[in-house]
Amino acid sequence: MSAFDELVRPSLARIGAPGDGYATDRDAYWGSGFFIAPGWLLTCAHVVGKGGAAVCRGEDALRVTWEERTAAGDPRERTGTGTAVLLAPRPGPGEPPRDPWPFPDLALVRVAGADDVRCLWLSDREPAARAPVGLYGWSVQTGELGVRHATGELTGSDARALLLGGSLPIGGLSGGPVLDLRYGAVVGVIKGRRREEGVAVPVTALHELPDPREGRAGTDVLREVLRAHDLHHVRLLDDPSPYAHWTALRAGLPALAPPATGIGAELRARLYGHLAELPPPVGAGEVVHLVEEVKEQVRGERLRSLVLRDVRTWREGAALLHGLRTLEPGGGGTLVDLDAVLLYAAKAVRRAVRDHPGAVDPARLSAFAHWLAWQADGHRHWAVGEAVRALLEGVGAPAGDGFRPAAEPAAPPATAPPGTRTDVLVKVGAPMYDGRYPWTVQLIHDGLDVTPVDADDRGARAEDLAGALRAPLARALGQGDHDEHLAAIEVFLPRALFDLPVDEWQLLPDAPAPPDPAYGSGRWTAGDGGGDADFAADGLGTGLDVDDDLVDERSMPLGMRRSVVIRDVRRNARPPAPEWRKRWRGAVRGPLAHEPLHGRSPAEGHPAQVRPSGRYPYYGALSAMDDTSVPVYCGPVGSGEGQAAMKDALMAGHSVVLWRRDRHDHDECRDFHRQVAHVLGTARSAEGLPEQVRDLRISLYDPDTARERGLRGKLAALVDPPDRPPYAAETMRPPPLAAPGG
Repeated sequence: MSAFDELVRPSLARIGAPGDGYATDRDAYWGSGFFIAPGWLLTCAHVVGKGGAAVCRGEDALRVTWEERTAAGDPRERTGTGTAVLLAPRPGPGEPPRDPWPFPDLALVRVAGADDVRCLWLSDREPAARAPVGLYGWSVQTGELGVRHATGELTGSDARALLLGGSLPIGGLSGGPVLDLRYGAVVGVIKGRRREEGVAVPVTALHELPDPREGRAGTDVLREVLRAHDLHHVRLLDDPSPYAHWTALRAGLPALAPPATGIGAELRARLYGHLAELPPPVGAGEVVHLVEEVKEQVRGERLRSLVLRDVRTWREGAALLHGLRTLEPGGGGTLVDLDAVLLYAAKAVRRAVRDHPGAVDPARLSAFAHWLAWQADGHRHWAVGEAVRALLEGVGAPAGDGFRPAAEPAAPPATAPPGTRTDVLVKVGAPMYDGRYPWTVQLIHDGLDVTPVDADDRGARAEDLAGALRAPLARALGQGDHDEHLAAIEVFLPRALFDLPVDEWQLLPDAPAPPDPAYGSGRWTAGDGGGDADFAADGLGTGLDVDDDLVDERSMPLGMRRSVVIRDVRRNARPPAPEWRKRWRGAVRGPLAHEPLHGRSPAEGHPAQVRPSGRYPYYGALSAMDDTSVPVYCGPVGSGEGQAAMKDALMAGHSVVLWRRDRHDHDECRDFHRQVAHVLGTARSAEGLPEQVRDLRISLYDPDTARERGLRGKLAALVDPPDRPPYAAETMRPPPLAAPGG
């Protein structure tokens, strides 16, 4: 066998129905798979799907057969029982098997009795086009069951798939590995063929395996599998076995001799093994913000946008630092991969000590710290070594010393950047001819730079916006949350949708949303009786989940956990007017004062018989208000008098407006104005207002607290600063990934 064959064969498996395991052209051989961690097989979802719905749900078993070598070097077959643990996408209840199966079309199978198998190395980056690849799997296409392999090249990608040229996959290879022959790493999973091209799923799509409907369980499984993958390859470094493994094979490949980045196969394997021992990151935001912090520190400049990646582990963050160059006059620069990776790892250790004291075995933590310090000492840049040692001060001490980290690095290679604030912008555009609203979801960094997350130009109807935006919002919030910062949500809306209950949306699909008896049936109208846009709260994912056993923040209304404010999409599409800038400065200066938006006494509410007359009926009174005044309206503003008054408030430059977006009796308006006046007085300025609005919403969500304190209504807040982001600011795209390695 070739070196690649010897590497792949012990990890390659065939999948089928439980039975004797000897598949022919007449019995149930389903497809291929390969081991990525002891006891864990990666394959395609459509391969597992051949077993039916019960197998997809993990209720029925499947049979896995693989080959191992005896002590004499002879091959022999082994079998084990498999259970599909993660499947993406997993069919819903009652859904038939899909044909063709949608992307990512991946499955993780737990295999009993396979804890001592050899596993392939997973590439941590997207492969480059025209890379030479090997395709491996089992097949009965030729009439005899056996392992087949072929060579080809990657011809490109089309967003979700890798396209393969040369030798095309034959029947049965689905689920087998695509190996980058330059690095010996798995870059894809064979899916099938499309016309004259082969199709594979990139292994970086593993992050899509956890099902959002299943909460954290799927993410925890994927993290554990990747942890076992990295620890397996560290153990192989010291394995006296003569059989091939990734680090030994890769060290002899010409593409890696010498490694231009300074990160060889053994260093990467040991680094990832050490990182696998740390407590996992809380979310993607913790990793990507740390990556950006390191990049700024090493490159010596502020970067304009985050790398968008739904990362789950520390190893993925390290992979995002490959191919990094310093900036030098005239372009070009020096590769600083090793600088960045060592600094990143030291910061990850520091966070583990700070945030999870006692969660890591002291001996392992000390071993990681000493290994990092030793790597930094032998590195060409002394400043990196100084920074790494400063970050690890106290971590390498004996266990009895408590692993106290230093307060601050003593000599970083550059001034550490201040903490980045990342929030989420949701933009809902004007309705199209068919009543659908186009939307985009973006991240905004430090109020300046914007990175796109997702968009739909076809749009969704108003009643479907919550469902359409749920997954993109969850992905964006995962990127924005980091350290102690919870990303705020700023929702740009057309004025007819200002009463959309965004603060009550939930990120957990299909969460129960019983109507709140304090506020009627759960239905609401965007207007005061004259509008034509009626929406039902049920189906929007609103309402508070009261299941005491469910400890998942995604079941909470968005406005209960984080700041949620409304912004005007139309006004923000033009350069800021002088009145807008002037009133925003006043709102930031404070103290904020309460004024009825329509100019009447708060006790009058908004009588149904009142109809605005003239083109700008409220503009004069709103223009005469002080710059620190906040117009308040006791009623919806999506149509009728409320919409006319809101239009005039925006024309007059007001950037902060509060209103009650639900229907109610008019005798409640005095209490509503009283509680809003208290919120404004406590907040004092526009910058403090979102948190005070959130605190009031928390009380309003609890009927008992609301009743006890005499609180009324569903509070909506417009907080709409000019130049956030700056008008006509360029939307940034994530920087391209470097040329890939294993």
